[in-house]
Amino acid sequence: MTIPRQPEDNHLNTSRLRFHYLDWNSRKEGPLVLLHGIGDNAHIWDHFARGASEFLRVIAPDQRGHGLSDWPRPPAYTCEDYVADLEEFIDRLELNRVILLGHSMGALHATRYASLHPERVSGLIHVDIEARPPEWNKKYLSNLYEQLPHSYDALEECVSEARKNSPYAEEDLLYSIARQSLTKGEDGKLRHQFDREVLSRFDLYDLRPCLKDIRCPALMIRGEESRVMSEPVAREMSREIPGGRFEAIPRAAHPVHTDNPQAFEKTVLDFLRENNLL
Repeated sequence: MTIPRQPEDNHLNTSRLRFHYLDWNSRKEGPLVLLHGIGDNAHIWDHFARGASEFLRVIAPDQRGHGLSDWPRPPAYTCEDYVADLEEFIDRLELNRVILLGHSMGALHATRYASLHPERVSGLIHVDIEARPPEWNKKYLSNLYEQLPHSYDALEECVSEARKNSPYAEEDLLYSIARQSLTKGEDGKLRHQFDREVLSRFDLYDLRPCLKDIRCPALMIRGEESRVMSEPVAREMSREIPGGRFEAIPRAAHPVHTDNPQAFEKTVLDFLRENNLL
C-alpha cells in the first residue's frame, strides 16, 4: 500500500466542543494518538507521522483552544477538561488499545488518561515534562501570555521566535511548522492558531500519584538539553511506572521531536517494536 504524503483532514463533534484532527493511514492497525504541547497543533507531528504511519494508524487531534478545534468560552483549560476531551474523542472514534504519545502538556494528558484507563492503553510515550511541573514553568507561561507578540508581519518573525526554544531544528522544518500554525487576518498580519488564554490558565498539574496506576509499557523521553524536564526526575518517573524506561535524545532541547526528529522517530519506533506494538 502506498503511504499518503498528506493525512485525512477531519472534524469530530463531541458533547463539549468540535475537534479537528489529522488521520494518517486509516486502514492500518494501531492506533497511535499524538498529543501536542501548549501553543502547538496537530501539524507539529507531520514529520513524525509520515514515518510512523508506515506501521500504524496515526491520529493527531488539535486539543481544545488550539489549531482548528473550538476555543471554549468561558476559557476552560484544566487537566480535567483536556482529559475529558480525550476520553470522549477516543470513545467517539471507537479506538481500542491505543498507543498514546504526548509532548509537554500533551504528555501530561496522555499520562493521566493512561492511569485512569489502563485497560484502554497499550503503550505510553511521555515526552519532556515533569509529572509535577515546577513553579517556574507556570510563571514562564504567564510571562509569555504578556510578552508573546499578538501578530507578525512576516513568517520569518515567527520562525525567529520558535528558534529560541528549538536551537537544533532545521530551518525548513521550522518554516513548515510556522506555515501550519499561523492565520493571516484581513489586515495582512499573521496570528497564532491558539487561544492565548491557554498560557495564563496552565493548570497546576501533579501526576506523581498517578504513575503507579499505569499498566502498559511506558517510555519517558527527555531532550538532553531540556530545561523543562531534569534527568533525575525523568529517571524517577520511569521507575515509578511498572514497565517504565527512560531515554535521552542528544542535540535536543524541550521540543525533542523538532530538534532531532530522526533520533526521536528511531527511539519511539524501537520502543514500540521491542514491546510488540508495531
